[in-house]
Amino acid sequence: MNQPARTFTLIGLVTIILLALHLLPTITIADTELRAVNILSDVLPEVYRQKYAIDVIPRPEPPKRRQVAVDSTRQQQSRHVEEYKPEGVTLIDDYGDGQPGGMDHFYRMLDQRNTLGRPVRIAYFGDSFIEGDILTAHLRQRLQQKFGGCGVGWIDPGNKINGFRQTVVQRFRLFDEYEVVTKPFNYSAEGINQRYFIPLEGASVWTRGTDYCSQAKSWQQSTLYLRTSQGVTVSVNQNDEEWVTQPIGPSAHLQTFVSTCDTTRCISYRFTDVTHGTYVYGMALEGRSGITLDNFSMRGSSGTSLVKMPADVLADFAHQRAYDLIVLHFGINVVSDRSHAANYKAYTRQMGNVIAHLREAYPEASVLVVSVPDRCQRTAAGVRTINGIESLAAYQQIMASNSHVAYFNLFQAMGGRESMVRLVERGLANKDYTHLSHGGGKAVSQHLYRSLEAGYVNYQRHQAP
Repeated sequence: MNQPARTFTLIGLVTIILLALHLLPTITIADTELRAVNILSDVLPEVYRQKYAIDVIPRPEPPKRRQVAVDSTRQQQSRHVEEYKPEGVTLIDDYGDGQPGGMDHFYRMLDQRNTLGRPVRIAYFGDSFIEGDILTAHLRQRLQQKFGGCGVGWIDPGNKINGFRQTVVQRFRLFDEYEVVTKPFNYSAEGINQRYFIPLEGASVWTRGTDYCSQAKSWQQSTLYLRTSQGVTVSVNQNDEEWVTQPIGPSAHLQTFVSTCDTTRCISYRFTDVTHGTYVYGMALEGRSGITLDNFSMRGSSGTSLVKMPADVLADFAHQRAYDLIVLHFGINVVSDRSHAANYKAYTRQMGNVIAHLREAYPEASVLVVSVPDRCQRTAAGVRTINGIESLAAYQQIMASNSHVAYFNLFQAMGGRESMVRLVERGLANKDYTHLSHGGGKAVSQHLYRSLEAGYVNYQRHQAP
């Protein structure tokens, strides 16, 4: 058989095998539904494939809404009133029922914010939807305007993504960056941001606040988080003034280097006498009171890698940096253009393990699951919401209920199906129909802020005598 004949024979055999695989029924292994083989996926319009995808949306049980007892001076009798729900606001569904894990702890800390001796802190974990502080910058700004506080919170010391942030300007040199979504990665060395940075001799980082958000342009306390098994010398400079140098001794645990100033607009760190086993995690730029929000974005993440964070790492961070609210905002890297109920069940079971893992280190903290946002794709019928978004959002709510934590349906708050299309038309989202522009972050953040605000009002009314 000549060479052209062999080539055509091989192509024919591969085509026959792929067509045979296309005819196979859906296969599920350990609750994970394998993706169907479709040799015609690049030539058939999306709407053709979607007619075979049945989006089965479960119906989660709503949480018990608290009835608030108040005294009516007009009627001189006790009566019950419905909870406060401003028009157009999607309320947080709190499955904690007043117990740890629900929202009460966070609201209680807001009440005590002036006597805590530290800021009320939010750890906001998410994927590329919050990358570049796009959504969280405006949420932080609104919260700090309402409850006080200043600064941008957590900043990585050598992350190129910081170049996309509008809230800071940063220059750095001589850092090697490692993050959980790329290899190699040493889980035993990671920080709470799921990254670690190894400084070379003479490594430095300079960070300045901007006027993009008024509350974040300056701060009062800078805390460097690092670990070194053999020691390192750290020099710090606030507001481009005098350098202060301090040797950091060896330790197996997380260490901090705290610098204070009534008004800090920029800060520099320099690392010398660097030894093997030195890891720099990041810096926190915040006020002495009020509220702060740390953005922990990880492009391409589904959130499940958080369960691999060593318990001793979480314990160290819980000791050095207490969080009152932990937000888990994932999903755009999980949803597909077909409904895979078994996949969503398996995924939310894994995320339930993540919640349990985080709560072991932060047993009192409130936990808020933010649903997958709307995400769209081009089809023969136009740009439409990806089939499966609503299912995943519903399974995330079931997960929150099973874990006895809180849930916020961002998909619903945004306006439901094709809401991302409407944002793109207004210039508030990118034309990938997945990610927000900075203006879109400002618009979408108000949904979560108004829900948090309404929840706090209801908490106060419930606590009133």
